[in-house]
Amino acid sequence: MATYKPKFAQTSKTAYAQTTAANTTITGGSIDDTATLFTLTASGSSGEGARVTKISCVPTETVTAGVAYLYLSKDAGTTYRLIDAAAVAADTVSTTDAPTRVSFSIASASDPLVLEASDRLAVGFSLAKVIDWFCQYENFAS
Repeated sequence: MATYKPKFAQTSKTAYAQTTAANTTITGGSIDDTATLFTLTASGSSGEGARVTKISCVPTETVTAGVAYLYLSKDAGTTYRLIDAAAVAADTVSTTDAPTRVSFSIASASDPLVLEASDRLAVGFSLAKVIDWFCQYENFAS
């Protein structure tokens, strides 16, 4: 008789990345000038997938209006597909003017993005600016 092992979110984790170059190729499977936000481990090691509850970015220098991109790879990073984008308004960043954080709508605590083992998320920005990225997720385990 088969034994059923339910999957529950076990461990809260965070990931971060930084991009500096303009991500100008968003169509097709090949993308340029992005950063890997995180890679889930293969099933059977420490991961069985994850639920992502927050993905955001913050410009760390003054930017004109641009677009933040979020990509998903299901084949170990060979092919990426655009799964969400967020408009970033022009923002003057200084020691007296805090940058504006931009969140992606695809992942929230009430409606998480569910990923499978070995999935990868990558991020990019439409302009050559320094952008810090943040992700909050929970690994699934048996």
